[in-house]
Amino acid sequence: MASITWNVTPPVHTALLDDVPVCTLKPKDIGGFTASWLDGRLWAPPSHMPKAAPQPTRFFMGLEDAKAAVEQTLLG
Repeated sequence: MASITWNVTPPVHTALLDDVPVCTLKPKDIGGFTASWLDGRLWAPPSHMPKAAPQPTRFFMGLEDAKAAVEQTLLG
């Protein structure tokens, strides 16, 4: 089974899937965090913009929300 761990090098949090970096979470000056895939994955468009193209980066209001979304995407 896949294992997700977090490497924290303030202020960046990096998700490791079986020790391979797959996503970084970086704080924004305006608040919140961006989650950027490192392995070619794309975030689905937001529900309020269903026709938008998938993107490699997505904004989250909080760190825990971002981590939860990354883990849910990776573990399905």
